[in-house]
Amino acid sequence: MFDFSWNMLTYFPPGISTYSEALDDLFRLVYWISVAIFLLVQITLVTFIFKYRTRPGHKSIYYHGNNVVEFIWTLAPTVLFAGLGLYSDEIWKVMKYSSRVPSPDVEIDVLGQAFNWHARYPGADGILGKRHARYRSAQNLFGIDPTDPRGKDDIVLTGEFNLTMNKNIVVHLSSVDVLHSYFLPNFRIKQDAVPGSWIDVWFNGTKAGKYELACAELCGSGHYAMRGVLNLQSDADFAVWMDAKNAAKKAVLAAEAANPQAIAPVSTVAAPAAAEHGSSH
Repeated sequence: MFDFSWNMLTYFPPGISTYSEALDDLFRLVYWISVAIFLLVQITLVTFIFKYRTRPGHKSIYYHGNNVVEFIWTLAPTVLFAGLGLYSDEIWKVMKYSSRVPSPDVEIDVLGQAFNWHARYPGADGILGKRHARYRSAQNLFGIDPTDPRGKDDIVLTGEFNLTMNKNIVVHLSSVDVLHSYFLPNFRIKQDAVPGSWIDVWFNGTKAGKYELACAELCGSGHYAMRGVLNLQSDADFAVWMDAKNAAKKAVLAAEAANPQAIAPVSTVAAPAAAEHGSSH
């Protein structure tokens, strides 16, 4: 049976970030204002259709207009939109202003690529190595600087990621190829991933669980399949997961050290100028 509700917030997945409630309040306000305006306009329309319908013995008249009415219907939307802008200004600053991004408890890089999401975590040293677009290749999507020892133990994953709850997470976001959109519905996050640029996105999740990571920007024939899973965990569970990843990375590095001939060389050919904005860390 079709489930209908006037309140579109009932269609939203549960919000679990520290600012999801403020965003839902803003949506709720805009939604009910829109409903009220829609009903007012439609009732007025139907009333005028009925009142001024063609009837025997009634003649139409020419009416130039009313300056007071025109002033009011010009002023009213101006006040409405200015008020909404002022009301939403603080939450916009909290989410989007670089000056308001908190000090990160966990910091990762995320890359969109048709049609996957890739993440880079700092390894056992807890520091992300330097990256630059000139080092990017099929084997080194993040362009990790091969001369930076801090990048040797960095962990690169695809599709499924783990993060810890009740901590400030800062994601450095970019794209390999075309525009993608980093969309975490439960966190109320949607941010374009732009090739050649790194954009900071932050959030703090408050409830452990598995959450969908989707692409909300049409990016090609496989767009529908560009999905990932974000596992939000307790500190203890996240530490166990990171220990396992660090141990696996340590084993890979040990094997590479024992057989250096098997390591594929990292390309150092300079990338196009537009991609040079990818340098960071």
